[in-house]
Amino acid sequence: MSHADINALLDFGGRELYRKLDFQPPRRLPDRLLIEADGLSALSELAFSEMAFKFPKGHLEHLAAILVDAESSANDKFVAEMLLRNAAVAAAGVLPSCQDTGTALIYGWKGAGIETGRGEGADDASALARGAAKAYSARRLRASQLGPESVLTETNTKDNLPALTDLRAVAGSQYRFLFAAKGGGSTSRTSLSMESPSILKRETLEAILASRIKALGASGCPPYTIAVAMGGASPSQTLYALELAAYGLLDGLPSKGSADGTPLRSREWEETAARLAADTGIGAQWGGSRFALETRFIRLSRHAANLPLAVGVSCSAHRKARAIVDESGWYIEKMEEDPGRLLPSACAILPDAIEIDLDAPSAEWLETLRGLPAGRGVTLSGTVTVARDKAHARIEAMLKDGKPIPSYFSDHPVFYAGPTDPAPGAATGAFGPTTASRMDSYLEPFLKQGASLVTIAKGSRGKAAEEALAAAGGVYLACVGGAAALTAREHVLESRIIDHADLGMEAVRLVRLRRLPALVVIDARGRNFYS
Repeated sequence: MSHADINALLDFGGRELYRKLDFQPPRRLPDRLLIEADGLSALSELAFSEMAFKFPKGHLEHLAAILVDAESSANDKFVAEMLLRNAAVAAAGVLPSCQDTGTALIYGWKGAGIETGRGEGADDASALARGAAKAYSARRLRASQLGPESVLTETNTKDNLPALTDLRAVAGSQYRFLFAAKGGGSTSRTSLSMESPSILKRETLEAILASRIKALGASGCPPYTIAVAMGGASPSQTLYALELAAYGLLDGLPSKGSADGTPLRSREWEETAARLAADTGIGAQWGGSRFALETRFIRLSRHAANLPLAVGVSCSAHRKARAIVDESGWYIEKMEEDPGRLLPSACAILPDAIEIDLDAPSAEWLETLRGLPAGRGVTLSGTVTVARDKAHARIEAMLKDGKPIPSYFSDHPVFYAGPTDPAPGAATGAFGPTTASRMDSYLEPFLKQGASLVTIAKGSRGKAAEEALAAAGGVYLACVGGAAALTAREHVLESRIIDHADLGMEAVRLVRLRRLPALVVIDARGRNFYS
């Protein structure tokens, strides 16, 4: 029996998927290859610099297929085209494809025949993290990592470190890597449960998957690559397999097991997961059948008493790059250089969209929005207040101290967002919505003060938010998640910090929009489009 481990079965594809880098090649010693830590740092910096602006080969073709699929809804096609146009804007290398430039994930598999030079900074994990930090600084990518000061307090680390660095020893004379940048919205879609082996019946397992896939919701920016991992020697192994599956590193697993413990990939259950995703009706964010771009289903060995089950996604901002170092040199996965080739000749429009002038008297735009049903499209022009978690927490504290809520929370709609730093002379960096439900707990007390009557973000909100909006006649709008470069270039005219500047990307801003597409998700009667 082979008992093959996942780490021995990783799929890095053929060399045609990679381009060779002009790095100093490894030195051949009598019994091993010697590489330099500076090369690891440079490789990491390059990977994170490229993936913030460009997509791996093949990913955008899946998005383009939505445009010609007869089963795609009009909204599926509209969102897919916005994401493709966003990729074309981002490929210029100025505006990142998503404002949430993610947590830096670095997985490495170091062959026993590889040695790293023992000079200064020769520690592999430190060198790789150092390269990631350089990329985030040099390319003005958003620093999103918070370091704890105590159990209840934390502060931004300002360099997007620490990275997650997971390096493992394997056989051979290659050093292989998966670099990925994962945003908070897609990470938060991950679920892990310890199930009873009694679920190993088709009807039962399918029902559980249907519930878990529907619960993914739209907040993580679909269309998703949906991954499922079932089994595992421990919950941590299940989640590890889930992450690798979502990025395609387990695509080469056998489709049938031999009961020796070797993991397998089930195409049959991937088709089932794709069907269940289409059945949710969530589609590519705004309703339809294209909730899943791709699916993966991995089955692992397990202890007889345990059955871990994990479900997770990689969002439409599918940022990953594989890399290989061997005796012949350094190689990194090719990226799509010309997304524009996939765009249709004519731009899609949001059907029956109502134009909203947010610089008109507030009574006018509020009355118009209150009259629209859930599911109606709008375009937004004018001034909004931009604020998210940290700013909301401070304003809540002010309210509890008996201080009034700042007028900018009642004079304008509140847009939940945290943009990247702008390039010199630019109005904004990459600009897109954050997850609405994270601000749900603030909504009712703010609404009672006449604030946050119109909010803008992405994804769904909870039942309490529906009820609070209905009671106050408030409206929640969603705009397309994952189109931050396009939004910044075409829909943001001006952005300036007006309060809480110390919060960095979470500072309060006034932003002037031009014809930003959005969807009424919860209307003034509390009716929820996603319900």
